[in-house]
Amino acid sequence: MTLHEESPSVAVNAEETEKTAKDRWAQTWRRFSKNKGAVIGAAVALSMVLVAILAPVLSPHDPVKSTLSDSLTPPSRQFLMGTDQLGRDILTRIIYGSRISLTVGLVVQGISITIGTTVGLLSGYLGGRVDDVLSGVINIVYAFPSLLFAIAVLAVLGPGMYNVFIALGLVGWATVARLVRGEVLSLKEREFVEAARALGGNNWRIVVRHILPNCFGPIIVVGTLGVANAILSEATLSFLGLGTRPPTPSWGSMLSQGREFVWSAPWMTIFPGLAIFVTILGLNMLGDGLRDVLDPRLRQ
Repeated sequence: MTLHEESPSVAVNAEETEKTAKDRWAQTWRRFSKNKGAVIGAAVALSMVLVAILAPVLSPHDPVKSTLSDSLTPPSRQFLMGTDQLGRDILTRIIYGSRISLTVGLVVQGISITIGTTVGLLSGYLGGRVDDVLSGVINIVYAFPSLLFAIAVLAVLGPGMYNVFIALGLVGWATVARLVRGEVLSLKEREFVEAARALGGNNWRIVVRHILPNCFGPIIVVGTLGVANAILSEATLSFLGLGTRPPTPSWGSMLSQGREFVWSAPWMTIFPGLAIFVTILGLNMLGDGLRDVLDPRLRQ
């Protein structure tokens, strides 16, 4: 058979592969669009991203400028969510606070996924003593209460945005590592991995091209849920005075300031609390929906 006779077959196979990939993505999108919880969660997440990006456009006032003559003003036409004890607009500070929450969630999960995926791949694929050592480290980190561990790290490093990234990133990677390790232990015995190994593929190529892509689904799910957990942890740390420093608007610090006025100015705690509640609920719904869509065992 000549080269010219083989070319149409190769072209047909390429077209079939491309069509299969498109069909798979189309099926995934249909399953996602039919999952109401996932759609609602995606709408909340997209809204948060847009609010964070368009904060200067959407904000009616300055988020840090104090106007004592307007202090503790109840919700009105001028201040839709009222003002705090320094006369700062609550709505404006919530809008700018979404930037802090979104940044913390994405950066912390970026750190956690990078470290956790690397450790999980090495532990699961190499096995033996490497697996024993890395699994021991994972279990040690996982055994510590995450929030208490983050507080301990911040007690050493001090409060601040960058230190929050480090503290929460060092806490969250163990969950990702355990998940990836379990996936790798299952995948490395599959037929396609054995075939790649039989064809002379080295360990690096097998891990990067065959095993890691099959871990993307679980990683996306745990990453989405991890963003919600990171936002809640940052709010907790800011509430305790270990997060962002004043006057930077943070939902947790706004709750902390509002607890002194919970009876005289309840809007100072109600609206930041609602912002945290809606965001965490939306991200959790998105994560659960993605799990239902991407996990073949749950597609029924």
